[in-house]
Amino acid sequence: MKNRVYLLNMSVAGIKSIKEEVRLDFYKKNVDKSFNPEKYRIKAVYGENGSGKSAIITAVTIFQNVTMRNNYLSESKTQLFLDEIVNKSTQKFCFRCEFLVEEDADRIVCDYFMQIGKRDNGTYEIQYERLDVKSGNYANNKYKTIFECIDGKLVYVECNETVKRKVEQKTLNLLSVHSFIHLYFAKFDQDNAMDFKFLSYMLTCGTFCMSIWVYIEEEDQHELYFWKKKMKDYGLNNQALRDAFFEDQDNVNKFLSVNERFVDKQSFEEYKERVSQLTQFIKIFKRDLVCIDIDAKENGEQYVCDLNMNYGEYVINKEFESTGIKKLIRLFDCFAAASIGGIVFIDEMDSNLNDVYLCKLIEYFMYYGKGQLCFTTHNLDPMSVLKENKNAIDFLSSDNHLVSWVSRGNASPENCYKNGMIEDSPFNIDATDFVGIFGE
Repeated sequence: MKNRVYLLNMSVAGIKSIKEEVRLDFYKKNVDKSFNPEKYRIKAVYGENGSGKSAIITAVTIFQNVTMRNNYLSESKTQLFLDEIVNKSTQKFCFRCEFLVEEDADRIVCDYFMQIGKRDNGTYEIQYERLDVKSGNYANNKYKTIFECIDGKLVYVECNETVKRKVEQKTLNLLSVHSFIHLYFAKFDQDNAMDFKFLSYMLTCGTFCMSIWVYIEEEDQHELYFWKKKMKDYGLNNQALRDAFFEDQDNVNKFLSVNERFVDKQSFEEYKERVSQLTQFIKIFKRDLVCIDIDAKENGEQYVCDLNMNYGEYVINKEFESTGIKKLIRLFDCFAAASIGGIVFIDEMDSNLNDVYLCKLIEYFMYYGKGQLCFTTHNLDPMSVLKENKNAIDFLSSDNHLVSWVSRGNASPENCYKNGMIEDSPFNIDATDFVGIFGE
């Protein structure tokens, strides 16, 4: 496998309209040495309006924020957000994922589970968190638990009793509002980071978290830089760890967002390189574009940057570009990450994009991308491209039942979907249904 991190599957429950568990599979079998992800890198999720497609993408954002952002659950805006987004009947949000990390000749498969629930006082906290790992070299290997937390208490951690007491002291009264993964990097330095094997498991989780990019609207990625620095501190004294965990992550996370307005002066040259790459990307769609100019104004140790589209005869700020071009600019960071090993989730990838461009982008990620791309869409045109890959098309019904497309002779997925032949996804609407609403 070209990328060191690979998402095998993920399950979500208790978010928006999704009450029971919905599971997305990139790869449905048990992993062994023969596993090759080349045919399992891309997935499109189709479904009716309100079926829960966006909720799946939002769930990934919550997972990433809980594991990476400091004090995320302690913020009042987070509590208000969760009160709106968590399913009202269950009052608990669950996220589970299995992912694979390649470490030299070994493959480690991790099974992570987190549950956030509502307390009697109305606040949301982490009720349960667990990490299990197993070797991915053989399909029949069994999982072993690395840590387990219940109701804010550490009930198990794979270490001796002396070290466990230290861990309990450092995490006391914190595990209800902080992920154990986050606390490990925030509270433990190199001297008391526990043994090498435990450290490698935590770095595995951190590597996975840093590999994820989510597009719903413009997202703040500042926490990535805190994590990258903290994790590298752990690996500085061990070259094997650096080689195993940071080689690809340096590529995935080395660039600043081209949509970021505030750029540290020490990173400005790097930022200019990213904008140059963005220029090449946009030129594919607008061949009359000469370059993208950076309007940088000093602000202490930072530059405040605006991007201006230069067409030779005239220059306009990117905010005055067409809706489609603005969407491509906002998506650029996600596309760049997916091309070099990132795990990318994009909600409504098709909105404001030309069908031809959309299909060609998908083809690129199918045949040349090194990472993974999961997106929601209503556009049926990509189905003709996606059907060549296994597990690449999922249909989500209004009752949250997910069905993967399986080849049916000469039948095409788009025709089956349009004609109501997908299980639990009947499009039984007729033009006459609108008569009397808008007039005859």
